[in-house]
Amino acid sequence: MAITDTISSHGSTHTLYMAGGETFDIPGVRGRMERLEFASGIVLYRLEYEALDDCFLEMQGAFNEPWIGSSLHIQGQSELLAPNGDRYTFDPNNAVLMRIDQHGSRFQLFKGQLVRHVGAASTLKMLRERFGGTLPTAIQEFDLPYGDNVHVRTQTPSARLRQLASGLFSQHANGACRELKLEAIANLFLSELIEGLEDASSTDDALPLWEEQAYQELIDQVRSNLDSPLSIPTLADHVGLTESRADQLFKRKNDKTFAEFIRNERMALAQKLLETGAHPVKVVADKVGYGHVSNFSRAYRAHFGETPARTLRRATNG
Repeated sequence: MAITDTISSHGSTHTLYMAGGETFDIPGVRGRMERLEFASGIVLYRLEYEALDDCFLEMQGAFNEPWIGSSLHIQGQSELLAPNGDRYTFDPNNAVLMRIDQHGSRFQLFKGQLVRHVGAASTLKMLRERFGGTLPTAIQEFDLPYGDNVHVRTQTPSARLRQLASGLFSQHANGACRELKLEAIANLFLSELIEGLEDASSTDDALPLWEEQAYQELIDQVRSNLDSPLSIPTLADHVGLTESRADQLFKRKNDKTFAEFIRNERMALAQKLLETGAHPVKVVADKVGYGHVSNFSRAYRAHFGETPARTLRRATNG
């Protein structure tokens, strides 16, 4: 990976040529990026960095033919500025299918953010061959001649997608069969996003007014009581829904079960509290409804790819 450093009027702009994997330490940013290309044609990107200052990372594309990429920040936030001027938010709540042909896309980084980013990409030619000659309907809109295309579709990441992405930063991604495992995860990651787009295309979001109100009331109840045990049957019954119907609504609106939504809300609050540096892990665990620190630590690590102690240590050490 070659790195060049230039200066723009809006802060430092650092260019990453995505053709290798190594640590980097440039003004305003330090971290590690890895790019792995497999025989199947899938390309996997893993990027972990800490922004020491507000700055930009300029990404130079790896393809010179029609392609599609999938990506997710499993931790942290940045803004993608496309060459045509469009801006997109990357964070744990937005998974992205994208194709940007022009070079010069820039990620705007914000001081203090630790970002863990996962991406999987393929040329459409290779992908079409793997689908037996015809691309899935949901991604045929990406199949345009190579040139000036900027095509971005976002969706709410499923629990499975989060699990796949987090797994890429766990010890289970290493070992003697490392590349076999990483290729499998990369394929599953891209597949999950394509199928998510297929599902979104076939779903009618309109709900009866009373069910929409019940759904919103469930969200309010969860967010107001994250420090308490939450009984899904009791919550559902309180708003006049069965447990299975509540699950259906959350899958339809969030691509998560009700239980997955609750866990996601607990983890988001936990990360926010830890990043203040004001609360020990045990207190945070209690504030998000975990009676046992060990259970909380396992859930947090599975969600973010790092332990709560590490998040807290980074916040307190600056």
